[in-house]
Amino acid sequence: MTSAIGYVRRSTDRQEESLDQQRAQLEAFAKAQGWQITRVFEDDAISGSELERPGLDQLIASAQAGEAEIILTWDRNRLARPKDALDGMLLERRLHESGTRVVYAATGLEADRSFGSDLLSFVEHHQNGDYLRKLSRDTMRGTASRARQGLWPGGPIPFGFDRLILDDGKPKRVVRADQEGGQVVLDAGTERELESLPKGKSHRKQEHEVCTLIPSEKPRVRAARKLFEDYAMGVPTRKLCDDLNAAGFRTSRGKIFTPQTIGPMLENRAYAGDCVYNRRTLSKWHRYSNGSSVERKDEGVEKRSEEDWIICKDAWPAIVDRETFDRVQRRRAESRSEHGVHHRGNARKSSYLLTGRIFCGVCGGKLTGHTTTSGKGIKTRYYVCSKHHAGYREECPKRYTVPAGVVEDHVLNLIKTDLLRLRDDEKLHEIVEKELRRLQGSRFDAQKQLQRRLVEVDQALARVRDHLASLDPKTAATLGLYTKAEELSAEHDQVEAELASAGDSETLPPVGDLRNRIALEFDRLDEVMASGLLEERRALIASYVHSIRADPDSQKVEIGLVPILLREVVAGTGFEPATSGL
Repeated sequence: MTSAIGYVRRSTDRQEESLDQQRAQLEAFAKAQGWQITRVFEDDAISGSELERPGLDQLIASAQAGEAEIILTWDRNRLARPKDALDGMLLERRLHESGTRVVYAATGLEADRSFGSDLLSFVEHHQNGDYLRKLSRDTMRGTASRARQGLWPGGPIPFGFDRLILDDGKPKRVVRADQEGGQVVLDAGTERELESLPKGKSHRKQEHEVCTLIPSEKPRVRAARKLFEDYAMGVPTRKLCDDLNAAGFRTSRGKIFTPQTIGPMLENRAYAGDCVYNRRTLSKWHRYSNGSSVERKDEGVEKRSEEDWIICKDAWPAIVDRETFDRVQRRRAESRSEHGVHHRGNARKSSYLLTGRIFCGVCGGKLTGHTTTSGKGIKTRYYVCSKHHAGYREECPKRYTVPAGVVEDHVLNLIKTDLLRLRDDEKLHEIVEKELRRLQGSRFDAQKQLQRRLVEVDQALARVRDHLASLDPKTAATLGLYTKAEELSAEHDQVEAELASAGDSETLPPVGDLRNRIALEFDRLDEVMASGLLEERRALIASYVHSIRADPDSQKVEIGLVPILLREVVAGTGFEPATSGL
């Protein structure tokens, strides 16, 4: 009996059939064909525009392993709704190359490599992507309209608030985040529990319903209000985190509070009763600009300028009065100005040379730079475990500090010593000369590769021209053949230019000139270590240092250096456990 593997997918669109319904349809179709479905892979609540999905990845791996002869799914839109139709065609091509047939149960059609199949594949993938494009535009327009009315535009529920679902203006249900990251659904009138959802599942309102925010249970409201009041009075962020965690509170995702979660909370205008939408764009399809949805050509998170924000003041009951909220914002601005921080996360400017290279010997996490200031204004630089410092004590229970200056100076001295030793090394000069000769040979190889690529482009261009000659202009334009022809012509010109440039290779300089150049470069490296920019010194260290591991028990730092030039060195630094004041 012919074996088949199935694939089912559902996004968050309520119009889509359930996974169980899709499975039943695949089983019925396979039975009618005399096939046996051995496995069914699934992706639930994942958009078809995401081409990297757990279930889809498993499907591809199973097909490549030869586990079945046929891949069966309901329709092309279950397999993908790509932003670019060619991405969907390439996905089908990957499945074809694994030796499996791809069959769509809804139509009974099989995707093969014929011209007709490719044409239908392009059209359907374009239509499927266009569906999400239009859905994104309409969704963004609806969200913007709700935000103008002071209704919650969506996203995680801010700590201290619940989500109130309204039906024709009447309160129906209350959605509250629980301590484990799940949600509890309550009756709006009696507060009787209607539903409990585990972590990863969210309550979904009906299409005709809207939602707003209301203050949550009293302990959470008091904790949120105290958070703002304490910060306005000068309480450190670390202390605010410790107080919330010690009281047993957790974020809406069920995680402990850290400085990284406290910061956005303190700047969230929802606590002052304001609804703010479009501070940043997460959609891969559109951005909201100048009062309308504009299609994006790029992807990723994008911060929006303040003139594009939609703000509705006093949209819901405030937890924090405006005077306190404004005081908090002033202190936040002063703190950023004082510490010179203009970016968050990895974008922060730092004076620590070993960032990204030094790790905790207890939990394996990265060590991050931390500066303390004494009562006399003396600043001391340390490296501390980022996990422990962020409050994840179960993952890293050890609290310690590594003196930054001691380790950084030791690493720089190791590099400088080895550079001086290698400066007049005859073996090094032989290696450099040999490498330059190899590179010159590589240029010749590159010329041959460019010549082969030029032939391939010419052949592809000829095929496209044949298609253009056999199709009417409208069909050719729909398939993007004119665009493809322009791209290939441009690539032809580029390859020709690169080929001409590759022919102008420089001759190998004399060995004596090489020695002088090497000595000069060593002098420049020494200058970079002594007075170069932070980025230059970091790049230099990255060339020599593989990784650094701090061991608080032995009070040593293991410095793993690149073995080709430098030997591995274990250097004691004499760092000591952190005091209670850090």
